Amino acid sequence: MAGEEASVAAAFDKYLALYREIEASTLPTVDPHLQSQIKTAIAGLIRTTVVASETGIFSTNETLDDLPTSSIKLLLLPALLGTLTLKRTDTDRPEVLRLATVYLRDFLRRCSEYGVVKGCFQEEEEEDEEEEEEEEEEVVRGGGGGGGGRSKPSPQELQAMARQRQDKIQRFREKKELEGRLAELQKALEKKGLDEDVLREYQLKLVRKFVYESVEELDSVTMERQMLKKISLLKLKDSTAITTTTTTKPAAPLKPILITRDACQKNVFGLGYPSRPTMTVEEFYDQRVKDGWFPDPRRNHGCLQDRATFTQEEEEAVKEEEEEEEERKEEEDDPDNLERLRERDEWRDTHRRGWGNTFNRS
Repeated sequence: MAGEEASVAAAFDKYLALYREIEASTLPTVDPHLQSQIKTAIAGLIRTTVVASETGIFSTNETLDDLPTSSIKLLLLPALLGTLTLKRTDTDRPEVLRLATVYLRDFLRRCSEYGVVKGCFQEEEEEDEEEEEEEEEEVVRGGGGGGGGRSKPSPQELQAMARQRQDKIQRFREKKELEGRLAELQKALEKKGLDEDVLREYQLKLVRKFVYESVEELDSVTMERQMLKKISLLKLKDSTAITTTTTTKPAAPLKPILITRDACQKNVFGLGYPSRPTMTVEEFYDQRVKDGWFPDPRRNHGCLQDRATFTQEEEEAVKEEEEEEEERKEEEDDPDNLERLRERDEWRDTHRRGWGNTFNRS
């Protein structure tokens, strides 16, 4: 078990270094090289999360004092995944925000359970799907939804906003103090080497720093999700007057990989298997036809093997279509068609009918 924990810790250090390289990069987020690094880091952190879950590094009956120094930094796995997921540009933004929210909440919940920072996470109830459907129906009917008729906040809301502002100021001050202390501890580690007490304090401070950053990111993500939701509801309202015959298949949602703390959670969440099929053979062929890789069997009438299976009605329809196409080219003076006809006439002038291979011919 100790060997597995050491390998997990080594893998985490590798991808933590890659995470810091991504954070320090001056490239734009949409840069292909940066996106490649982000995907590599996410895939590596997911593999590390799965191994950490199988190894059972975290347990429900442990406290922060029970965790070995080498395992404290592994608390950052969902925090790194959440931050890197927000930088992805290859997926729809609402799906990116949903996945990042799962990771960040899992990180804050875990830190709250271990008492890393008191009061860093308050369990929020997810909005019920039925309420969302009712809100969408209200918007479609023209009600607007959201209860936007009230212009002034209530006294309770004003008090809540004041508390939130005070909490942000307090977190900002504590975060600045943490950053200064982290710089001092890092210098001490470079001078003294791997001192157990200094290393443990450094890792705890690092986790606390990520807690404050994750709280800020989660607030921003929540605001962006609400904004995108309102925009989608308005678009839904505008699209109710437009009827379309084509339907698009929604993309499969991304599945977050979280550290499970006992066997029961493993049975509920599973470990994730990326090799599950995402489309049928027919859907794959249709996609290839759409991309131009495969010929469209509904438009390919030039193959004699296919035309041999046609019925008389289908063969007559194909011939009629070819004749109409030929007439259209003649009327429009298609240059390719004119060139072809001239070459055929020139060939006939020098080759009489019946000429050809006369070998063994009486």
